[in-house]
Amino acid sequence: MGTRLWWEQAVRQRFPHIRYVTIRSCGHHKATIYAWDDQLDLSEADAAKLHRYASEWMSPDICVSVRPYNEAAADQVTCQSPDEELTKTALKGRLDQSAVFAVLNNLFAGVVVSFNRYDVRTGTVHLAAYSHSPFTDTAKSKIRHYAEELMPVGSTVNVTYYG
Repeated sequence: MGTRLWWEQAVRQRFPHIRYVTIRSCGHHKATIYAWDDQLDLSEADAAKLHRYASEWMSPDICVSVRPYNEAAADQVTCQSPDEELTKTALKGRLDQSAVFAVLNNLFAGVVVSFNRYDVRTGTVHLAAYSHSPFTDTAKSKIRHYAEELMPVGSTVNVTYYG
């Protein structure tokens, strides 16, 4: 299993004619690949090849669907550029728990993020974020987004904030 950024990079390398690609974890062990070629189109053949590639190389536990890139906006998928350190870590692909939390805890001064539990049924990773001061909505959103970037495709994140 790999992170979203790692899988997007793998798709770009395997399919160099795919110009736009983003992958979204939908929870419950599901993911969607949004893609377009140079002509801003996703042919049925490319969709089938992407689906086959994802089914063979992603975790066998993940149900993957492939959709045209323009449908990402309708599904409210945002394409934010994460922090450089986070990107480097996410591109390593297969991360262990200590690497994930080392990065998360280095990114946020005065905040400790820790693992709480994993819900196998829903594919949700439950985390706890601790701080001596209250969390702003912006900080909560950033912590959640960064944690999602470091989780395997097909899983989602739920963060409980204490502070």
